[in-house]
Amino acid sequence: MVRRYESPEEHAFFPNRLPPRDNALTNLVYPDLLSSKPSVNNINLNFNKILLEKYINVIVPATCAPGDDEQYGSAVTEDIGLLQTLSKRIHYGKFVAESKYRSDPEGYQKLVDAGDADGVMALLTNAEVEARLLTRARLKATTYGREPLLSSLPTLQAGEEDDSTSIIAAAAASAVVAAVEAMKKGDERDFKGKMDPAIIEAIYRELIIPMTKDVEVAYLFLRCGREPPEEYASDRMSVDVTELCTGNLECDLD
Repeated sequence: MVRRYESPEEHAFFPNRLPPRDNALTNLVYPDLLSSKPSVNNINLNFNKILLEKYINVIVPATCAPGDDEQYGSAVTEDIGLLQTLSKRIHYGKFVAESKYRSDPEGYQKLVDAGDADGVMALLTNAEVEARLLTRARLKATTYGREPLLSSLPTLQAGEEDDSTSIIAAAAASAVVAAVEAMKKGDERDFKGKMDPAIIEAIYRELIIPMTKDVEVAYLFLRCGREPPEEYASDRMSVDVTELCTGNLECDLD
């Protein structure tokens, strides 16, 4: 036991398999960023079960070609890293929720006391921030998922001075092309990279953001002294997703 899962940022996928603490290492002191209520803990707020299910049944089929390349060891290593990263990302919702609660404790307490989960969701939602996040995810997927436009870079011969201005201009042009390609929708898309940016955007839009917000709602209910409604239990999504919608942003998610 090296104290990893004592951190409020970390959540075990199989907590019942963790070895007991042997006290060989001292306790770490973490910043006081979350509620100290006993009910607000990494057991009640562990959404890894539903995350693992959606990773296997939704994300992997959407991002991997069908078939068997027999690279099981490499695949499992990547799976572990991705799942741990996704877990940390969605559980950051706890910290976001605490910040939002501190900015309006009366507003959230009133909604929780009334059992109004929809109202809590509406109050914590910032559509403008979400839209910017989706655009950034799509642009990053386009930029990092394709080969650079090497043909546009100037060729430097031995002994020539470094023409950094031309290199910067060429790199900027490459980034502009990637951005234009990234923002095309539907039939306009003709992306020839490692991963269609629309898939990455859909993962954020339909899984990462909703699951983060589910964590936020569950946290806020516990923070305000009530159990979360059944649809915000840690073993499900409040709005279930069985397949990604990558055609355009008008997809019906119901």
